[in-house]
Amino acid sequence: SKPRVEPSAVLRKPMALRRSLGTLLAALAAGLAAADAPAAKTLVEMVAWIDSGKAANNFFDGKTLKKKPTADQQRVAGCLLDKVGAIVQESGVEQFVNDLQVDLAACCTKGERSECFADVGKAYDLLASVSAGERQGVVTAPKVAAILLRAVEKRITAKEAKPAFAHYLGKCPDVDECTMELLKAEPSKRAEF
Repeated sequence: SKPRVEPSAVLRKPMALRRSLGTLLAALAAGLAAADAPAAKTLVEMVAWIDSGKAANNFFDGKTLKKKPTADQQRVAGCLLDKVGAIVQESGVEQFVNDLQVDLAACCTKGERSECFADVGKAYDLLASVSAGERQGVVTAPKVAAILLRAVEKRITAKEAKPAFAHYLGKCPDVDECTMELLKAEPSKRAEF
């Protein structure tokens, strides 16, 4: 005679599996909800999306400056410097390029937009090419950071930035020769230009 299996024992396993699957799907959905919608192909278009409400304005100066910014020029510099930190410290180009594009565009929503577009448009284009799979993030990241640093240096001095960010200023004067090693180097250890 065959052993009798209680129906409730058979049903418990699939229910536990469904609960686990439900928990996993909920966590995945929460993670997707936190990410930005796909970024626009150009910086100007992305800022227009932010202005229209099609995309969120994620402007954030990252608390990168020693004193609270009092002018838009300082706010934009702080925002751009925060993106440099995300690229260098968090591997932002490789890990969350779309969100980085959206956040970079938000930096251009304050102050003189045409100047911001001129200063960081190429950086946005490079991020868009990584997002489209046309360039490698690891190769492109230092170039993007170098472009953003030139834009920051037009707006503030290193003395205005907190030490955790000030050490980036002055690094990588040649965008094409910039490397992550140069960006991460301690100020006393980096090559003098």
